[in-house]
Amino acid sequence: MIIRTRIFEFCDGNYTNLSELAQVMGISVSQIYRVREGKRSINQKFIVGAIKAFPKHKFEDLFYLAPESPIVTDYYRQDSIEEEAAKEKTESTQQALEHFASAVDEYGQHIRSHTSAIASLNIFLSTTDICSIGQAGAKF
Repeated sequence: MIIRTRIFEFCDGNYTNLSELAQVMGISVSQIYRVREGKRSINQKFIVGAIKAFPKHKFEDLFYLAPESPIVTDYYRQDSIEEEAAKEKTESTQQALEHFASAVDEYGQHIRSHTSAIASLNIFLSTTDICSIGQAGAKF
């Protein structure tokens, strides 16, 4: 199984061209074109960039698993051991993708909590007399 993307379907309404999309994703234009043409596989930097470029879409909307191109062999039928190994590999890949999607969501929540804390601190500092804090601290 390999990871495929749907970002090119979403691109038309959000970005004027693939160069603009590449810039927002933080990757090269050539990488965008190679992924679109199937000449390059999707890596972590591409996934992170896609999530950044399409923040309103879920991971599952942007990416999906697809079977790899079939390999032609001389065997009349595959052994059941090979079939079982392929099934386990597919399940393992799916679990890894689900874990990655969950980790990305958790990281987004973590970043939002830091942003909220910084905003609260800025409000506190803008309404508090810094000199009075220093004087109060000196009494201890």
